[in-house]
Amino acid sequence: MAHQDSGTLAHLWNSPWVSWVGLRYLKSKKNSRFLSFITLLSVMGVALGVTAMIVVLSVMDGFEAELKKRLMSSDLHVLVTPTSKVSGFDQGFVPQDAFPLQGAALDEFRRDYPEVLSFWPILSTEAILRSGKKVSGVVFKGVTPERLAKLKEQVTETADPQLLTQKNGAETTRMPGIYVGQELAYELGVIPGDQVTLISPTETEGPMASVPRLKKYAIEGIYHSGLPEQELHTVFAADTAVRSFLRRASAVSQWEVSVRDFDEAPRVARGIRQVAPGYKVQDWIELNAHLFASLRLERVSMFIILAFIIIVASFNIVTTLTLMVLEKKRDISILKAMGARHGQVAAVFLSEGILIGALGVGGGLIFGGILCAVLRRYEFIQLPDIYYDRNLPVTFNPAYYVLVAVCAVLIVLAACLYPSKRAAKLNPLDGIRFG
Repeated sequence: MAHQDSGTLAHLWNSPWVSWVGLRYLKSKKNSRFLSFITLLSVMGVALGVTAMIVVLSVMDGFEAELKKRLMSSDLHVLVTPTSKVSGFDQGFVPQDAFPLQGAALDEFRRDYPEVLSFWPILSTEAILRSGKKVSGVVFKGVTPERLAKLKEQVTETADPQLLTQKNGAETTRMPGIYVGQELAYELGVIPGDQVTLISPTETEGPMASVPRLKKYAIEGIYHSGLPEQELHTVFAADTAVRSFLRRASAVSQWEVSVRDFDEAPRVARGIRQVAPGYKVQDWIELNAHLFASLRLERVSMFIILAFIIIVASFNIVTTLTLMVLEKKRDISILKAMGARHGQVAAVFLSEGILIGALGVGGGLIFGGILCAVLRRYEFIQLPDIYYDRNLPVTFNPAYYVLVAVCAVLIVLAACLYPSKRAAKLNPLDGIRFG
């Protein structure tokens, strides 16, 4: 069977009259309204399937591109976390001088990896943030002054300095300040200058029993990073404020590394693993592995589901070619009487099916490209607030256009094989006698 199929394709390309006869048969259906209608449905079905696949894949690729852009705008490209193998490890904290990349070693590492922009030690802990009766679980991060200055570039609202002070008798002291995300501020209903209470799950010994550690902070600013997940669960403060809260003088819980080129993060992560054994090093791909895996799974699932539109449309092609074979029995018998071989007869109807499919695939690619351009240009579809981008993101990836076109052509080609083989097996005498 494979040999016959390859022979049919060879006749299709090596015999110019085969394609010409197939085109004539396609045009001759003007006298048969039913066949013309089925052919039109076939072309429109293939075009609709191709258009849907192009638009959906472009939109999903746009969402992934926007997500990567948001992650790139953050300063967390590589995360280094100590493990229990590190000397001095205590409940996730290690002495700051225990990390091997310090001083001259860090300078040498930056010379080997010039794409590294920053290497910040972080002291973080899980805590509960309470404002009135509202509470939320957060990650409380203490950062260096340089990292805090970088964060202030994302601050959209700041507190009046007078609101950050409190009176202790006759003295006025400044309260420690924190920076909360826009999403968290909206959920708790707080504004800059409000006082909140941070509760640590780590208990401290009191006169009666162990009690949770509490401390009041003033909201110094509200930042907007474009990453709702970070804005909802991450609270920043100066490292001195977090050290005082945890009562750890010189402890570090992780290191955050940012790079110039987002794609170089895996290479930098490999370099850190070599010089810092015992530390868990994760680049942005590993940190968001589940998210990108789910996006890939959704893309593949949507591709397979939408491919069924083309498969259903190809059934119309089968019907069209089968009816054409029955209508052209006499013509097929005459062609065989004139010396046409089985493969050439099959190639006539195969070429007709390919022409129908090519019209549908070409039309689908054009309509899909136009629709993507319109969605990208006018942005008339607004997404709900739960998305990080209110406009529908659309990208132009030539690989998707090629992939969709190739898959659609293969589906159409598979649909054309049965009726073309049926035409090739037709007995010339039956065609002349009953045609």
